[in-house]
Amino acid sequence: MGIYSAILGILLSFIVLGPLAVKWELDRRISFVSITVIGALNGAILLVFDSVVSLGVFQLFIVGVVVVISLAATSLLYRFYRDPERSITLDEKSILSPADGIVKYIKRIEEGEIPVSEKMGKTYSVAEFTQTEDLSGSGYIVGISMSFLDVHVNRAPLFGEIETVEQIRGTFSSLKNLEALFLNERAVIVLRNSEFRLGIVEIASRLVRSIVPFVKAGQFVQQGERISMIRFGSQVDLIIPSMPSLVMNVSVGDKVKAGLSIIAYKEETSLKN
Repeated sequence: MGIYSAILGILLSFIVLGPLAVKWELDRRISFVSITVIGALNGAILLVFDSVVSLGVFQLFIVGVVVVISLAATSLLYRFYRDPERSITLDEKSILSPADGIVKYIKRIEEGEIPVSEKMGKTYSVAEFTQTEDLSGSGYIVGISMSFLDVHVNRAPLFGEIETVEQIRGTFSSLKNLEALFLNERAVIVLRNSEFRLGIVEIASRLVRSIVPFVKAGQFVQQGERISMIRFGSQVDLIIPSMPSLVMNVSVGDKVKAGLSIIAYKEETSLKN
């Protein structure tokens, strides 16, 4: 079949992986490049395979699908388990992102109540969400969605003492349902210093079954230090208390990186990017 084997390999890559990239809301540019590369490799493998072992169209199709899935799984596992070193710019007046991902929402917390759906008017208290009264005041909650392509090691937004590390049992529903954010299994880390007290809430999704904290209560951590890992795609919510001088530094849709991107800062500090 010659060149047709190579073309089949490329087509299968887009047919199999394209819908998954859309469903999982993966970065379009990275997805297109990755699918193209996997397709080219698949085409080359099918071309060689067909030249060695003469196969029918159906058999070649099955081999191509298996190769695409194998290459894609290997690529995703490589990206998921990355843990790159990062040069952290320390700033005690700034709150850094705890996770890599996309800012999905920034909600105002009024009197300790978090709105779930503005249309339906339903709310959850911060205490229900975190199962601690330490974060029950007003402030902001920033939701950071992590995809399969993101680094899944989370980092401390600031220097301080770990007050709480709490594992909360729950469901494993899709995070596309907003109420799942408050019902799914999660881990809560409360971190404080002289400037801030923050809540870091790591939320499991349908595919996530393991949230692994690296820290314990009473431990001091440096800004940008590794504090936990979430296995596969999920979400990290950052709860920030209200204060007159606080300036939010991100918007919905922004791409952020753990230990590098500034989520918020106190107004009297000079902003460092």
